Amino acid sequence: MAEQAIRRPKKKKMSKKKKLLIALLIVVIILVIGCITAVAIIFHYIGKVEVEDPKKAFPIVDSVVDDDLTSEPDSPPEVIEKADKKINENLAKNATEIMSDDNVVNVLLIGTDARSKDDRGRSDSMILVSINKNTKQVVMTSFLRDIYCNIPDIENTRLNHSYAYGGPDLLIKTLESNFKVRVDRYVRVNFYSFCDVVDTIGGVDIDVTEEEISYLNSNLPEVNRLQGYSDNDSFVTHSGMQTLNGRQALAYSRIRYLGTDFARSQRQRTVLENIITKMKKLSLGELSDLLDVLLPQLATNMTEGEMFSFVVDSPVYLKYEVVQNRVPADGTWSFITVRQMSVIDVDFDANIEHLKKTIYGE
Repeated sequence: MAEQAIRRPKKKKMSKKKKLLIALLIVVIILVIGCITAVAIIFHYIGKVEVEDPKKAFPIVDSVVDDDLTSEPDSPPEVIEKADKKINENLAKNATEIMSDDNVVNVLLIGTDARSKDDRGRSDSMILVSINKNTKQVVMTSFLRDIYCNIPDIENTRLNHSYAYGGPDLLIKTLESNFKVRVDRYVRVNFYSFCDVVDTIGGVDIDVTEEEISYLNSNLPEVNRLQGYSDNDSFVTHSGMQTLNGRQALAYSRIRYLGTDFARSQRQRTVLENIITKMKKLSLGELSDLLDVLLPQLATNMTEGEMFSFVVDSPVYLKYEVVQNRVPADGTWSFITVRQMSVIDVDFDANIEHLKKTIYGE
């Protein structure tokens, strides 16, 4: 009897439905792994930022030494009294009314003039960066350092003294109480570390005027020394559009005695806008290099969750229109001299309305 052929059981064909489910499962697993990796990368960068406790209280100093005094006589007593009266009336009026909108986030960028890590310094630059989701704008508002206003529980004096007296918290309280605008969070950076950021993006393109050259070059020696260069390194030799390196850009931003603080704040916003423009064109590798340089030099009271949201939403924000703004607005101020300080006497009502219009679109 012939041996019967051994029959092997037939393999069951996988149904199309099962194949589809397996394919979907693989896709889901890949997406989950990708999301976990992306989140890990973002938190890797966030971990480089110095996060300060939002409730952290900076110690209040007893006094501030002002090395930027004028030899001009003080304004007449009645002029100073009128300025103080305006400040007091503004504080008393609508004392608790602070402008806010859930679709507007206000982050105060504080650039300090500290020469060392242990030196608090003063707020050399105060730019309120307002992200308005309603108008699709990023509004950069410079608050001029010489504004004569009230520092809560201290005195009426220059705005930039508030940071020197009590750090970011007191500066924010000062802005909110005098200008009725909510400040959600702050980001603080030492201006001298700003040099590395500009160098990392390949410099900034600035149209330097003939008048600005000598002032820029007079600021360079101190910046050079702090960065380890010889005093006369990288002097600017000609006017016109040119690419400034980090030290030159900082020296340009700190020009003070040409066009006063109004022109100075304009230069700072121009450099910042130039940085934002260049950031939009960076490749992922270049952006990674920039973050490695920038983030360790920042301090903020944002939570890690808030920073994560900003990073995730940043591609959208970078598409917004960038608008430059300033307080005080044109026609709302005058110079006066108080206690040998040349200060800016402002019309608070007019500037509060100006902020409502420019930041909130009201």
